[in-house]
Amino acid sequence: MPLSEQALAAIDGITVRRTVPKNTRLFEHGNVCHEFHFLEKGLARVFYYKDGKEITAWFASENQLVSAIDSLFTGKPSSYNIEIIEDAVLWSLQFSKIEPVFEAFPVVERLGRLLITENYLLLDERMKLFAFCSAEERYERLGTQIPEVLRRVKLGHIASYLGISMEHLSRIRAGHKNKGNAGHSV
Repeated sequence: MPLSEQALAAIDGITVRRTVPKNTRLFEHGNVCHEFHFLEKGLARVFYYKDGKEITAWFASENQLVSAIDSLFTGKPSSYNIEIIEDAVLWSLQFSKIEPVFEAFPVVERLGRLLITENYLLLDERMKLFAFCSAEERYERLGTQIPEVLRRVKLGHIASYLGISMEHLSRIRAGHKNKGNAGHSV
């Protein structure tokens, strides 16, 4: 979607390009989230704690948004943490600053709606995975929908994202190796 020079300048005026090293905690649960981030490069994970264990809820990679959306849209403290798991370049934006840009540039608002819609559809797909698919089917879908995760993410994070133990993930991966479909290198 082409943006005018004025729209690009308005966006540039409210975003901050940041280089963030691996293992940086971008956001901590219990706080109110006021910004969202567009990943130009790198990988992030969104996770929460349950019974003292980290549970991965989401991965975000290049050209995706990442934020603690439960807090961003409600102004309430978040249950989520955001961790950069690969050196990243991201564009950070204060949520409160986007509304005037939306009002001045309808094409930017449309772009924002498209990004939100894309993220909502990804969330819907994740809910369907847990409602209708076995652990092996979830692993296979992960490999076809976001294959870079299988190559770039620690196995423990993948297992928690899939809602299975490391042992179960190892059995699934062993079955895929026998079929010639394994793709993990981290």
